[in-house]
Amino acid sequence: MNSRFELFVAMRHIKSRRRQTLLAVGAVTLAVAFTIISRASINGFEEVLLSIVFKMVPHVVISPKDGEDYIYLYRTLVESLQATSGVIAVSPMLISAATLSHEDGVQNVALCGTLPRELDRMSGIGSQSMLAGDLDSIQGGLRIVISKEVAEDLDLKLGDGLEASFPDAHSMNLVVCGIFDTGVEWDELAFVSLETAREFVGEGDVVTEIQVKLQDIYQADSLVARIRSQGYRADSWQRLFPEILRTIRLESVSNSLIMSLILIISAFGIANVMNMLVLEKTGEIGMLMSMGASSRQVLRLFLLESGILGLSGGLLGCLLGYVSSLYLNSLNLAFSSPAGQTINLPFLIGLQDLAAYLTFALILSLAAGLYPARRASRLDPIEAMRS
Repeated sequence: MNSRFELFVAMRHIKSRRRQTLLAVGAVTLAVAFTIISRASINGFEEVLLSIVFKMVPHVVISPKDGEDYIYLYRTLVESLQATSGVIAVSPMLISAATLSHEDGVQNVALCGTLPRELDRMSGIGSQSMLAGDLDSIQGGLRIVISKEVAEDLDLKLGDGLEASFPDAHSMNLVVCGIFDTGVEWDELAFVSLETAREFVGEGDVVTEIQVKLQDIYQADSLVARIRSQGYRADSWQRLFPEILRTIRLESVSNSLIMSLILIISAFGIANVMNMLVLEKTGEIGMLMSMGASSRQVLRLFLLESGILGLSGGLLGCLLGYVSSLYLNSLNLAFSSPAGQTINLPFLIGLQDLAAYLTFALILSLAAGLYPARRASRLDPIEAMRS
């Protein structure tokens, strides 16, 4: 048998059992479509999670050397990082615990001395999260930017004064020049200029950490290795926030496992169709073999049939899943985050996902048809013709 004749026979066999063929192809179609829609939702969930978390979280944090409280002579390192390809922002920070007091209210916060422009590149607080005032104005002297929660707890508004104090620190009076709300619970954080923070802690030109933001978050480990080779302590977001990576991996693995099981179950439909074909076409198989068809050719014929079923279902499933994902994405489905934000869940699917699930469906279909195909190829031609 040549390949054209094998294809002709395969299509003839498939058409002879239209109802069973449609059911088998339909099962694969629905399984692949459901898998693609689920994959699109997981992709969207990962993007939302990363966008929320890394809106505020640095990708690399450089800390003081062992036994030291501060990073000294940090400016050279900052300049080197700023010149590194793929680095979006480098934010040196001097962080100290502080107690803010206003009238009868008291609130403990982390008082962060920062460069406002670099902080805005890092987190978008200055350009996206200010409810009132201006982050840049902390450069104008003894000024402070506080979160919405701190402002509400201490009954503060723009222009109000407060006192910042802490044991071993220099108490100072500060003026509220900005109030921010990121949508994330940052109620124990306030920002001042680096100069103000140094005056508060009574130190010179030092910082407690340097935060780095990257274009590609998965390049953090390689940057950490480079920084450590220069003698500094550094950690990537994977090490600082392992629960984020663990959540993403758990969602991806559980989803892949469930989807694989669904595809495997759908492949049994193809196995059933192929098995019934072998039983019904036993006489025809014997005739083909008596005319010179080899066992290998018969095996190839039935594998071709199962492959056609799997490929048809896979292509239809990819089309249905892709169109459904586009439709669901257009609905802008929303959910509420623990912080009270309303977040739209996108449905994102890439060509690599479509190709992967189509290939997987085809492989499963061939595997499902292997046993019936081997059974057909091992038939005795004379016995097959008699039956």
